[in-house]
Amino acid sequence: MCRYVNNGQAEIDNNTAERLMKPICLGRKNYLFCGSEQAAKNTSLIYSIIESCKMNGLRPVKYIADVLRKLISGDTDYVALLPMNIAK
Repeated sequence: MCRYVNNGQAEIDNNTAERLMKPICLGRKNYLFCGSEQAAKNTSLIYSIIESCKMNGLRPVKYIADVLRKLISGDTDYVALLPMNIAK
């Protein structure tokens, strides 16, 4: 509980994480109808990508379109395509 005292970068609360979870909690009942376990995994993956984009100041739709374009053209440097690396 007090580890944040030893690390100047750690936040005293987890409001950021809780705020990111809000849309997921609001849609919880809808996710019961994803259709399959794989569809639920795909939904969680998309949510992860969207929230990572937001945290890095990127527009999610533009990011996804750009990454898909690069992947189709043969770009295989997957680490460079992560939201945190594109935002630099």
